[in-house]
Amino acid sequence: MKRIISFLVCIVLMMSLCITVNAAGSGALSGNTSVTVGNNIEFTVSVSGCGDATSIAVAVSHRDNFELVSGTWLKSGSITKFDSSTKKGALGGLSSPNVNGNLFKVVLKAKTASASSQSVSVNVIAKNGSTEIMNITPSKSVKINCATHNYGNYSKQNDTNHTRTCSACGNVETKAHTWNSGTVTKIANCKETGTKTYTCTATGCSATKTETIAKTNNHTYGGWSQTKTPSCTAKGTETRTCSTCQKVENRDIKATGHTLGGWKTTKEATCEGKGQQTRSCSKCSYKETQDIDSLGHEFSNPEITKEPTCTETGIESGKCTRCKKETTNVIKASGHKMSESVVVLEPTCTEMGKKEGKCTVCGEKAEQNISAKGHAFGEAVITKEATETETGIKTYTCSICGEKRGEEIPFKNPEPEIPNIEEKTEETIGEDEDKNNEGNYDFWIIIAVASLIIIGGIVTTLIIIKKKKV
Repeated sequence: MKRIISFLVCIVLMMSLCITVNAAGSGALSGNTSVTVGNNIEFTVSVSGCGDATSIAVAVSHRDNFELVSGTWLKSGSITKFDSSTKKGALGGLSSPNVNGNLFKVVLKAKTASASSQSVSVNVIAKNGSTEIMNITPSKSVKINCATHNYGNYSKQNDTNHTRTCSACGNVETKAHTWNSGTVTKIANCKETGTKTYTCTATGCSATKTETIAKTNNHTYGGWSQTKTPSCTAKGTETRTCSTCQKVENRDIKATGHTLGGWKTTKEATCEGKGQQTRSCSKCSYKETQDIDSLGHEFSNPEITKEPTCTETGIESGKCTRCKKETTNVIKASGHKMSESVVVLEPTCTEMGKKEGKCTVCGEKAEQNISAKGHAFGEAVITKEATETETGIKTYTCSICGEKRGEEIPFKNPEPEIPNIEEKTEETIGEDEDKNNEGNYDFWIIIAVASLIIIGGIVTTLIIIKKKKV
């Protein structure tokens, strides 16, 4: 009995295993994962691993964002139907029990956008007779995008881009930041660099970027203060300091130069010896000295012991009123006093003349040369005409002394000969043509005579040969 029960249990287990295997099968729903509002989207249901079937039923399921357009069987059978209102269909009397492969096509239209993906599924039930051998529901998640997006404000995504999201469909748009002209947020100075901050101009985006501004050379100096006092001959120094970076700047102060007082005589000049005077700088020990010219002797009543002449010096003697020294002085020669000069020899064209003056004091005479006048030639006179083979001569005469000067006239250039070109008249042209024609006539006559002689010789030869044969 136990054996029989065990045998029946094994049979039941095997039958349940067979039913499970026959009910096995899988499916897929292929198609796009996104669609724009107003457009259609198509899905294909495919089956694999299904056993032989006699009928199939489908039921399409989708969200309200979609509208069912059509459902089409891709397998053939005697019963083919699909009701768009109920979204269900059936296929019976299959021409082939193998339903694997592309089974059914469904077309949906996107009505409204959705920020989240919408699910589309198709339930497929296959039967063999009254036994259900497959029950699958392949599905697909579809994003429905707006035809025209309704974006909000941008928000920073990273240092390069910002994004904004469509409130209707959730579509995310990414764009690069657009920077304004920037604002100096830290002023650069001579000690530290500055900062310039740029802000993205997109509405809602808070992105910023900074740029370093180089240090400047614009120091903030205080007033100059003297650190070394200048002297009469040496430069001084003054300094100023930047209150920002403490940089010290130096510059020279010019030497003041000496401040000299008036000249004071330190040694009196004498009649024959030089004196000396000195002046000193009021700020330092510097002194300057200069000589005072000697006074020379001064006579009260000098006596002329030798009178000067026009050419010789004189001498005066006396006692100096300052040094009491007896001495003599030289009196300069007075020089000649010439009367007005008189011409004693008139100059000519080629020779100098002379004029003579006389000193009114000593009577000495002095001569002075007068430059020659030079010739005054008039217009030239041709004294010999030039020819084609000989030069000519033209003569100039001085109007003062009558001296003559000749000048050569070049050869005459011969005039070019112009050939006499005889114009041909109609008569001469006709004569030329007649001469040419006469020459042509003679040529043809000679040809004709020669031809007759040759032909006659040939005929005579033929007659003689014929007679010999006879």
